[in-house]
Amino acid sequence: MHRWFLPLLLILNGLAVTGQVNELGLTVGATYYIGDLNPYRHYPKDTKLAGGIVFRHNLTDRYALRLQGLYGTLQAYDSDSPDSLQQLRNLHFRAPLFEASLLLEINFFKYRSKGKDAKKWTPFVFGGLAYFRASPKAQLDDTWYDLQQLGTEGQSTTQGDKLYAVDHMAIPFGAGLKLNAGRIDFQLEWGMRRTWTDYIDDVSGAYFDNDVLAFENGPLAAALADRSGLEDRIPGYSNTGRARGDANTRDWYVYSGLTITYVISRFSDCDEQYNWMKRRR
Repeated sequence: MHRWFLPLLLILNGLAVTGQVNELGLTVGATYYIGDLNPYRHYPKDTKLAGGIVFRHNLTDRYALRLQGLYGTLQAYDSDSPDSLQQLRNLHFRAPLFEASLLLEINFFKYRSKGKDAKKWTPFVFGGLAYFRASPKAQLDDTWYDLQQLGTEGQSTTQGDKLYAVDHMAIPFGAGLKLNAGRIDFQLEWGMRRTWTDYIDDVSGAYFDNDVLAFENGPLAAALADRSGLEDRIPGYSNTGRARGDANTRDWYVYSGLTITYVISRFSDCDEQYNWMKRRR
């Protein structure tokens, strides 16, 4: 993670030195996850509170760069699904989420400048690149356990793949609305994160042989890998090789929230004079 922070700090310092309109503020909102345990629903029951810090450098009245750090939680339960097969699978997860992102914002209108077409509000769209960390946990007997190290789909066994990563990259994109009130700015936004992992929820492929899993990774891994109870209730039944998740899809997550920033530096007098002379031509 340190490899990411140093370049971000250098960029932040460079923008502060050369910046025109810089803003610093806080954001608060909610995160939710879309994946094997919540395939379709937006703002599900397990939508969680999230928040963070924002630094915005306005390149012009149309474009701005935003550095943002977020902290939240991603969570889902099969038991909340209306799908009977998901209820039978009976898996769940909770993953603390940390995200650091660099975003380009594009305003629909000339925002907060002094031209005749300028406005104190504007819709906007954004996109960029994010690093995030999400390590899934599951609860058993009132205790939450880290799932990645357990290898619940046979990872790290003699017959399985290596452990999946919990540090990832994502592409954030979305839209929102900005409103200016003097040196205070308000921003509402909704943004999705396209990831390249299917293991935010620890669910992707097929059930591994639970006896082998218990022998090689321990009985806790076997207990958290298959929560259906079918092998105990039906003599001779085995989940081994049956679909546990959809390996052809990737997990997504969403952050939506309200951001309040304070304008810490304005357009310089030279910029205003240049813009005035440009309009006079």
